[in-house]
Amino acid sequence: MSYSVVDPDELDAVGDRPCDCRRVSEAAGLENVAINHFSAEPGEQLPLAYHYHERQEEAFVVLSGPLHVETPDGEFRVPTGATFTAQPASPHRAYNPARADEAIEVMAIGAPPAADDAVQYDPDSPDEFNRDE
Repeated sequence: MSYSVVDPDELDAVGDRPCDCRRVSEAAGLENVAINHFSAEPGEQLPLAYHYHERQEEAFVVLSGPLHVETPDGEFRVPTGATFTAQPASPHRAYNPARADEAIEVMAIGAPPAADDAVQYDPDSPDEFNRDE
């Protein structure tokens, strides 16, 4: 048996991200799910780009918000305590609007964990889905 308690504030932030990101699953030794804690100031987005996943299911649990999520179907406003989910092949971009009054906190959960699974999405492209290759 193995258990852990992970405080995201005690983890190092991931470099080269548009906001503060802490890898909870890595610190807990979890291999079958990706869990990341995000803190985004006004005007910052959570992912590196507007994207979708080929295999990964993703959930954003809003700890303090609201979180805004852009999709081809429109924008979602996700209040504190709510969860936004995206199935595979569902483009999305989660962010804290520049007009927001304060930072937001979100726990992102993805399964299976797949660093090579994200595909950049260009909403202005004539192709609905496109890869950066």
